Amino acid sequence: MEISVNRAATPYFSKVGQEQTPVFILDNFLENLTPTLLSNLDQLSFDQAPTYYPGIRAKLPDEYMIAVAKALVPLLHKIYGIPADYQVEFFDSYYSLVTRKPHELTIEQQIPHFDGTEQFRFALLHYLNPHPHGGTAFYRHNASQTERVFEANVEQFLSSVSRQFEQNGGPKGQYIADTDSQFTKIGEIPFSQNRMAIYPGNLLHSGVINPATDIDASPNTGRLTANMFINFRHPM
Repeated sequence: MEISVNRAATPYFSKVGQEQTPVFILDNFLENLTPTLLSNLDQLSFDQAPTYYPGIRAKLPDEYMIAVAKALVPLLHKIYGIPADYQVEFFDSYYSLVTRKPHELTIEQQIPHFDGTEQFRFALLHYLNPHPHGGTAFYRHNASQTERVFEANVEQFLSSVSRQFEQNGGPKGQYIADTDSQFTKIGEIPFSQNRMAIYPGNLLHSGVINPATDIDASPNTGRLTANMFINFRHPM
């Protein structure tokens, strides 16, 4: 399998929230999406996600991860001002499908989340299917005014969320898709086939899940994404 990143992919750059966090989009990301990532989807082996992800996952091809890293690591250095000597760490990367119904969600799956507290940890989210699906939204926690979660504010943020649940009750068994009493939506990346979305993993975010179209275990029709996670850390 030979993955070809489109050098003429259409870029979109924006800053979200009060902290003006950079979010980057590349449309028409792969030149050969259909014959590579979308071929033989029925042969993939999906398993329940071991994380808070509300669905199932299957391993991405190594060729894809290598091609994406070669194309995007230099871009990440430039956009986010990552020091040149920082070392790159790659986390497990997957095809992902949302399968959990609203009443099956845990509390953690009903509110915006963060992937880690590292300054230079990133989520690379590639939308794969052509069908209409929900994208990815970003949030601010109202009580603490948190948009990005670092080691310095993680305890304050988690305590504030817990305190609000104790005072007002927990989520009501539904995916968050817009502003609510605890969180304000500060931006959104709509779902579009072959769109690559890039954002810091510590920026509060959540999939915009429409139960009518997005909860589907079929890789041919469901909200299929390729999720890749990268961290840049100071050399030891």
